[in-house]
Amino acid sequence: MEFKVLLRDLVGGSPNYFIVHPDYLKTLDVEPGLLIKIIDRNQGFRLMSSSIVPPTFAAISPEIAKHLRLKEGDVVECEEIGLEKYTRVVRRKMARKALNKQEITDFLDAIEYGYVADSHIATFGTAIEINSMNLTEVTDVAAGILEHSKKLTHKRSPIVDKHSIGGIAGNRITPIMIPIIAAAGLTIPKVSTRAITSPAGTSDALEVVMGVEFTLEETAQIVEKTNGCMVDGLKIGLGAVADKFLRVVKQVKIDPKEMMLASILSKKKAAGSKYVLIDLPTGKGSKLPQREDARQLASQFAALGSNLGLQIESIVSPGDTPIGTMIGPALEIKEGIQILEGQTSSLSLEKKAVSLSGIIFEMVGKANPGEGYNLAREILTSGKALDKFKEICEAQGGDPKIKSEDVQEARYTHVIKATTEDTIYSLDSYNVGLIARAAGAPKDKYSGLIIHKQRGDIVHEGDALITIWANSEHKIDEAIQIMETAPPYTMERMILEHIKAPREFKVDI
Repeated sequence: MEFKVLLRDLVGGSPNYFIVHPDYLKTLDVEPGLLIKIIDRNQGFRLMSSSIVPPTFAAISPEIAKHLRLKEGDVVECEEIGLEKYTRVVRRKMARKALNKQEITDFLDAIEYGYVADSHIATFGTAIEINSMNLTEVTDVAAGILEHSKKLTHKRSPIVDKHSIGGIAGNRITPIMIPIIAAAGLTIPKVSTRAITSPAGTSDALEVVMGVEFTLEETAQIVEKTNGCMVDGLKIGLGAVADKFLRVVKQVKIDPKEMMLASILSKKKAAGSKYVLIDLPTGKGSKLPQREDARQLASQFAALGSNLGLQIESIVSPGDTPIGTMIGPALEIKEGIQILEGQTSSLSLEKKAVSLSGIIFEMVGKANPGEGYNLAREILTSGKALDKFKEICEAQGGDPKIKSEDVQEARYTHVIKATTEDTIYSLDSYNVGLIARAAGAPKDKYSGLIIHKQRGDIVHEGDALITIWANSEHKIDEAIQIMETAPPYTMERMILEHIKAPREFKVDI
């Protein structure tokens, strides 16, 4: 099959579509939907048809053309992709068989080069979700991801990093931790993500005050200049094949634990890290409801890290209640800067960031056992962390004179007040996230909410509980409606359940 290249922006379609005139497909005796590849290049496409494309031409995206070094008018020869090999891999995992290294390599190659359809990837992911993978398989997956990944190199050592499995409202410790650690002379290339189900991802919050999308080369320059970075993972290209896999399986609402492990640690390895601290929030509404779930995952992280040459330590943290008091991208970065400035904000958020920084100091011998917390606190309270934050902010295109009061806020607010005197029994992190998203976060970076009362607080009638921030009154109303069905607070109750006997009953005595 031969086609002439036609460059077109494929709005609303996959960048891996190969769009051809339907009459030309008939002359080739092939059907739309067929998977093909360009013979002299490692790139697969799905044939689609459209009468707006001239016969003998194939419309492809300029992005793909640039990657393959093709220009308009070039003639490419294509052939059908044989799917039998990849189908066999999927079926073996469906049959609970352990995959060998070559099978894993072949399937990751197929994902990277577009040789398999999303349906194959989703089925493969579902098979892993149901039947799991052993440590050898997960190690081979991580090695395969690394094989396809770009890599950061550094002139200094040691290289450290942290990762949280996420899902907790207000858990924005990265903008506090990275400046503390970098100010201590350690190198920490932090690559983050945007929100998926939470009201703010790290990249969403940071983007309010600085750039986060940089190439690999630009990121390396930032790290060389400042000892650290806080960049988004999409453009930098670490572990891109894992991102392609996860993009597909998330559409069918699955998240295979083994692929998550391989993706996280292969990306840390690709970023050049040697020491990694994993944060495992645990509790109601988190990804790890039980503490034992967190302990098991910590063991798996440690085992895989050892196979990859990484030193891994994990902490189990509270995940049933928000960590910070401000929820939403702009509000969360505002709170982080307030803590760096020494303002009284969220003691829980500050203490967690300092505690984790201290553990990393002890991991690499920067502080003696038991002394890391004090070193991290001294760096924070001395203003060195704030100076480092501003330095990184400037290196990433932000204002080096940034202050917390400079962060823009939403136009509308609504205060939710207590209607009775009571004691707060619990504050539900999951429901807080739902309310903040209803207000517009993370799409609207300036929307969200501020929590005024915490678990254990005594409240009086008229006390402010939560302030909702939004850029329209309609979004305020939506957030209030969500709050009615997903209340953030549970008040203390002396009667948990009232069990009444039936009016008439017979009992044999």
